Amino acid sequence: MGRTATLLAGIPSENPSLFHRVRFSVGDPAAWLAIEDDGQQQTRFIVRDIEMQRAREAETAQEVFCPADFTPPTGLSGDRMTATAQAVAECLNRAGVDRVVTDRTLPYIFAWHIQQLRIPVEYSPELGVLDRRVKDEQELTWLTKAQAVTEDTVLMACQVIAQASSSSDGVLQHEGAPLTSQRMQKMISTYLLDRDYANPHGSIVATTPDTADCHQRGSGELRTGEAVIIDVFPRSNTSGYHGDCTRTVVHGDASDTMVRMHAAVVAAKADATAASSAGASADDVHSATKAQLKQHGFPFVRGKISDEPIMPHGTGHGIGLEVHEPILLDDNGGDLLAGEVLTIEPGLYSRQHGGVRVEDMVVITDGAPRNLNRLPEGLDWR
Repeated sequence: MGRTATLLAGIPSENPSLFHRVRFSVGDPAAWLAIEDDGQQQTRFIVRDIEMQRAREAETAQEVFCPADFTPPTGLSGDRMTATAQAVAECLNRAGVDRVVTDRTLPYIFAWHIQQLRIPVEYSPELGVLDRRVKDEQELTWLTKAQAVTEDTVLMACQVIAQASSSSDGVLQHEGAPLTSQRMQKMISTYLLDRDYANPHGSIVATTPDTADCHQRGSGELRTGEAVIIDVFPRSNTSGYHGDCTRTVVHGDASDTMVRMHAAVVAAKADATAASSAGASADDVHSATKAQLKQHGFPFVRGKISDEPIMPHGTGHGIGLEVHEPILLDDNGGDLLAGEVLTIEPGLYSRQHGGVRVEDMVVITDGAPRNLNRLPEGLDWR
């Protein structure tokens, strides 16, 4: 009987599944292998030669090698990715591996070189997914810190908007100049940069009519009396883990419709959070959101942009090394696991009345979830 190997490969700083397994960030190609041998698992990490000592100190695997340690008879390419893929194939060949199991992130170049040696490569849909969903204590610490910085940023943005002055035409003014979505987005990015957080996907600072589209980043002048959705989802430059928090702010007085929309969203978030426990299904959580919104008179209409307030998206998602990770709190999303971290973020959106979204991050337990958020939920941030 031959041997089976599990393979994760790519660039750790760009491949969350590989980084999660080795907890070692580097910008060059690398590969982690676990080779089964008489019921025991031997782990190997192949990385550029100048990174080997750091990898050993990080305890990425039982053994650390560089591509030159597995030079095939035809030699190694001068291209780093190709050389790493060649070395992985040769490593598997020398170990007598006759079956490789890999995940959804494997670059095809690795599969191609392995297949040239007539070693079959099989895909596992759970590898690099299921193990990342359940966070360990170190990950929970990183996520808690990331969320705290994210909340501080959201608070800053909401207070700047709420405390701005208003010109005679209703345009908000901050430090002598009109306050726009783009200006607020830059302020958010600078605030995060000063705290060693990156903002690679930007942030959402959106008001009417942009808020009709729940993922519209927003542009143009901010005005008194109009709701502004602030959604910030940065990544820590230290840990690589994300925060994600949304609040809605109104400068001045909110309309009666916006007050009603906001009340519905807050109630939906409370019900969805209460439904989020280990063993519950994503459908249960999403159904709680839809039921509460319907009770308040607002429909769920998937994927639409509307003049009247609707909710067009799922209730939330997993989060960690990526902003959007499994599980998805939506229809057919699967069952929740103790230890995974989710966002709960119902919202209502319309061209005519504006939009509102309120989002928290929670840790799933066998009982009530642990909410990592501390910010208030209201519309008035003065």
